[in-house]
Amino acid sequence: MSRVAPLRYLGRSRLVAVGINSVIGGGIFILPMTVTALVGAAGLPAYLVAGTVVFGVGLALASLAARHEASGGPYVYVQSVFGRFAGFQVGWLFCLARLTAMATLMNGFARYVGALVPWGTHAVARAALVLICAMAVVGTNVAGIRATSQAANLLAILKVAPLLLLGLSGLFFVRLERFALAPFRPSDFLRAVLLLIFAFTGFEILTVPAEESLRPRRDMPFALIATIGSVCVLYLLVHTAALGMLPGLGSETAPLATAAGILAGPAGRYGMTAVAAVSMAGCTLVSLVGASRLLYAMSRAAQIPAVLGALAPRRRTPVVASFLLSGIAAALAIAGGYAELAAVSAGSRMLIYLACCLACLVPARGLAPGGVAPGVAPPRGRIAASLTAVAILILLSGLERREVAAGLMGIAFGMALYLGARRRTVPAFDGEVP
Repeated sequence: MSRVAPLRYLGRSRLVAVGINSVIGGGIFILPMTVTALVGAAGLPAYLVAGTVVFGVGLALASLAARHEASGGPYVYVQSVFGRFAGFQVGWLFCLARLTAMATLMNGFARYVGALVPWGTHAVARAALVLICAMAVVGTNVAGIRATSQAANLLAILKVAPLLLLGLSGLFFVRLERFALAPFRPSDFLRAVLLLIFAFTGFEILTVPAEESLRPRRDMPFALIATIGSVCVLYLLVHTAALGMLPGLGSETAPLATAAGILAGPAGRYGMTAVAAVSMAGCTLVSLVGASRLLYAMSRAAQIPAVLGALAPRRRTPVVASFLLSGIAAALAIAGGYAELAAVSAGSRMLIYLACCLACLVPARGLAPGGVAPGVAPPRGRIAASLTAVAILILLSGLERREVAAGLMGIAFGMALYLGARRRTVPAFDGEVP
C-alpha cells in the first residue's frame, strides 16, 4: 500500500464550498413542486422541521469531527465506537449512496443540458453528455485537491448566486393569498419532511477528507454548521418565492425555471436550466471526492484492497478509486436502471445519520490517528444527539415499503461483502482505528 500522504489544503471557506456543492444538487429545482403537491403551503413549516432535524445531525457530526483527524468521516466515527463491522457497513452504505447520487446527478446533468440544445434529447446524445460530465469530474478530482477545491469554489458561486437572486427578486412578485394553509394528512406532512431531509443530505461529505483539511478538528465543525445554516436559509427563501409566484406550483415540472421566466422571460428560463446543470455537475464532483476518500480510508483499515485507496505520488489523490467510481456511476446513469439503488440511498443516508447520533452517546474504543482522548459528547451534545436519533426513527417510519426492502437488501449485501473481505485479510481489531 502506498505511503503517500494527502495534501492539506482545505480551510474553512473551502470546506464550506465543498459542503454547499455536496448538498445543492438537483433537489431544490424540483422539490418546491413535490412538497407543494403533498401539503400545499404547509411546505414552509416542513422546511423548518426538516432543517431542525438536519441541524441536529450536523451537531452530532460536528461533535465527532472535533475528535478525529483521520479521513473517513462517518466511517471512522462509527468504527471507533462500534467496531469494524459497523464501520464497514457505514462505509459501504456511504459509497452506495454516493454512487447512486452520482448516477442520478449525471443523468440530470444530461437532461438539463439536453434541454438547451435541439439534439440533446436523443439517447446517444444523452449518453455522450453523461460521459462528458463523468470525464470532467474525474479529471478534476484526479488533478489534485487544489484543482478540486478551486472548481468547487467556482461552482458554489455559480449555483448559489442565481438561486439567491431568484429568491430575493421573487419576493416582489409573491401573492399573499397563496400562503393560505389547506387541509393535509399527517402522513403527507411526514413524507414531505422526509423528502426535504434527503434534499438537505450530502453535508457529511465534507467530513471525509479530514487529512486534506488544514485544521480538521476546528474547521470541520464550523463548516458543517455554516453549510447547513446557509442551505436552510437559501432553500426556505427559494421555496417562499416559488410558492408566492406560481399559482400551480404543485403541478410545475420545472418550477424554478418557470419562476425565472416570470422574472426575466425566456432568457431567465434558459439561464435557470443552465444553473441546474451546473449545480448537478458540482454535486457530482464533490460526491466523487467523498466516495474516493472514503475508499482511501477503508483501504488504510485493510477492509478493501489497498490498490482501491492508493494515492498517486504526484497529485496525492486516489486515482484508481476515482476512475472506478465515476465509471460505475456513468454506466448506471446511461443504463437508467438505478431506481432500486436510489431507494437504497434514501434509507441508507438516514441509517448513517442515526449511527453517527448514537456514536455521540458512546465512548470511543480507541484513539484514531491525530484524534483526541476517547470520550463522549458533552451533555448538551448528548441531548441533541438523542433527540435527533428519535426524530430519525420517526421519519424512517415514513419510508415506503420499496425503500425499506431496498435498504435491507443494501445492508445484507454489505454484510456479505464484509464477511467475504474478512476471510481474505485483516488482522484482529484492537479497538483503534487504523
